[in-house]
Amino acid sequence: MNILIVSNESWRETNNGGNVLSNIFSSFEDANIAQIYCSGEQPENSVCQKYFQISDAMLVTKQKGRRLEEKDYSSSESDETSDIEGKLKERLTGFLREPALLAREFLWTLFNFRTPELETFIKEFKPDVIFAPCYSYYHVSKLALYVKSIADCPMISYISDDNYSIRQFRFSPSFWINRLITRKWIRRHFSQCSLVYTMTQLQKEEYEELFGIRMKVLCKAADFSEQIKEPQSPIKIIYAGGLYLNRWKILGKVAKALEVINQSHIKAQLHIYSASKLSEKQSEKLNDGRNSFLHGAVPYTQLKEKYDESDIAVHVESFDLKNRCITRLSFSTKIIDCMNSGCAILAIGPKSQAGIAYLKDNDAAVCINDTKSLLSTIDAFVSNPSLIKEYAQKANELGMKNHMKANIDKMLKEDFADVVNRLL
Repeated sequence: MNILIVSNESWRETNNGGNVLSNIFSSFEDANIAQIYCSGEQPENSVCQKYFQISDAMLVTKQKGRRLEEKDYSSSESDETSDIEGKLKERLTGFLREPALLAREFLWTLFNFRTPELETFIKEFKPDVIFAPCYSYYHVSKLALYVKSIADCPMISYISDDNYSIRQFRFSPSFWINRLITRKWIRRHFSQCSLVYTMTQLQKEEYEELFGIRMKVLCKAADFSEQIKEPQSPIKIIYAGGLYLNRWKILGKVAKALEVINQSHIKAQLHIYSASKLSEKQSEKLNDGRNSFLHGAVPYTQLKEKYDESDIAVHVESFDLKNRCITRLSFSTKIIDCMNSGCAILAIGPKSQAGIAYLKDNDAAVCINDTKSLLSTIDAFVSNPSLIKEYAQKANELGMKNHMKANIDKMLKEDFADVVNRLL
């Protein structure tokens, strides 16, 4: 089977999108896999060897995209367009983010990505099926639909966030212009799909009603095994992941609570591992050197060691209206990492948020749905080793029940085979 992936991000196992792709396709040993992607970064993974790269910078400099194979990107040579790509990325952060995102979409409309080189790459690879995740960037949907028109084969999609509904709290005109155009392209995208995966049951139900197409729930998988750890003293709490969407504020409240809990002696400490960039003031709230420690990102293999050394894994989602709307249907891939860590899970966020609700409904985490109870709940949790062991076991059992990699790999292979054979 030839599987052609069309995605926004480069396939790097150090970024979330690349990590998800590896999690999905690492079991397709007998398949030939290629990727067309829209990032300036070079790929770095153990699954795929063939790529066609079309980045923002390539469009600006009127390049026609380029093929990459393992021999091309294994060197440490820098990309000749990296300076331009870096400047474009800088514009996609902060208060200029929404206008910059809209400007990028017009860039993809202004410059033609439909080149003979891309068409040749698609025809030579001869895909049996296309896997094209759906983003809030509609140029990727445009690209996926063009690839399908050339390949003339079935397409599967995957949506992990609410990129479609208008249940958002934004004042930016640029956001709403982009959102309304994106909705049009998502409808076109999904209309050409034989199957669409979502990450939550709630999103599946909402989107099936909206689009009238076949959908299934697909979460990140892991190789779960029974794990029993004795809590240490002081209790080691770990958070690993992004600090955007005001997640840093919730972790700041956790750090502040630990400052109170640890007044007489140190009961628990919070260690944060993240690649997110924070201001000096923000960093100070997460790194006092006694109750909380802010570290940079670490490779996934090293992160697993950090989880092994910890007792409680924290998952947080923001409570403010804007970010509640953004993450309402999302299911963070970090939840599965927490389940597979052997740690108890402390989940802090709105009870209506899909990932938090999943943990609460399955009693797989100690959940805090109101920051007013944050101090008392954390104090009771870190002071009770038997409760930590109990919830570590519950998290592990839910992972083994619903997220075993062998079971999800089997489902994926059957789904792809059925789509290729036009049974779905």
